[in-house]
Amino acid sequence: MTLTIAEIELYNLCEQGERKAQMRVYDQYSNAMYHVAFRIVKDTAQAEDIMQDSMITAFSKMQQWNRDATFGSWLKRIVINNSLTHLKKEKKMPKVAYEEVAYEMENQADDQIDMETAGMTAKKVLEVMRLLKDNYRTILTLSLIEGMDNEEISDILGLSNAMCRTTISRAKESLRNKMQLI
Repeated sequence: MTLTIAEIELYNLCEQGERKAQMRVYDQYSNAMYHVAFRIVKDTAQAEDIMQDSMITAFSKMQQWNRDATFGSWLKRIVINNSLTHLKKEKKMPKVAYEEVAYEMENQADDQIDMETAGMTAKKVLEVMRLLKDNYRTILTLSLIEGMDNEEISDILGLSNAMCRTTISRAKESLRNKMQLI
């Protein structure tokens, strides 16, 4: 990733606490980060609060951004972590022991949802995803919408890789079943 001179100057000003520069960055990223938070917490007011808190966190910890990754991806990680923390505080995402959910599904192939064959639009999938249990919706959002791999999801959610794979597989199966009903 290569930053332009203008971007470097803008981010340096943000790091120094320059409010106008921070407002420019806020305007650039706030809408996208709101939607990331909303897809996880499913509440407009909470998503807005999480997005704003995440922006404040990013500006106060800008010196921790190593600039190898884009600012947007670093900020997105903050938003996702804050959203998941919110869910955990609300006890909407209870922790489940791996032994309680380990089944033969780990051995099955991890089938992708073929949108064209199913004749579904992305909008329809998002509507059906709202019907899923919170932990399924969250893990599918991170995997399918945010494009994170299993290792990243495992780190964020504090799951083992096996538990992550199992949960994604079950979430996809639940999504498929609900799609067939609609």
